[in-house]
Amino acid sequence: MFDNIKCSYKLPIEKDFSKEVFQTKNTPAQWLDHYEIREDGTLWHENYDTEDQSDPNEIGFKRFSGCCTKVNKRWEFVKDFIGEIRFYTTYNSDKCCIEFSSYFVNGILKELHLIRDEELYE
Repeated sequence: MFDNIKCSYKLPIEKDFSKEVFQTKNTPAQWLDHYEIREDGTLWHENYDTEDQSDPNEIGFKRFSGCCTKVNKRWEFVKDFIGEIRFYTTYNSDKCCIEFSSYFVNGILKELHLIRDEELYE
């Protein structure tokens, strides 16, 4: 799986990706969770509780729909995170890929680098 991450912090490139939602496989959750790197360089996670909202009267796969519904969503500062988060996306009609590396200490961004920005195929 992967998580989604939005970066409001100024990226080290000229292109504007401020509205982009990137993917990452370096965050603790890895359950399609949402993270943000805010303008001040802090790392935030959309935490939540789960509840079973599935319908036991349904048949087959539909019976499991809603079994892990996210409720009571709230944003929390990830104060204990130390390490690297790489995040990436495609753009230009999925012809190009861009990837960044960010390094955090206690949930605060210390370094942010462009890893690659390239065409995927000609």
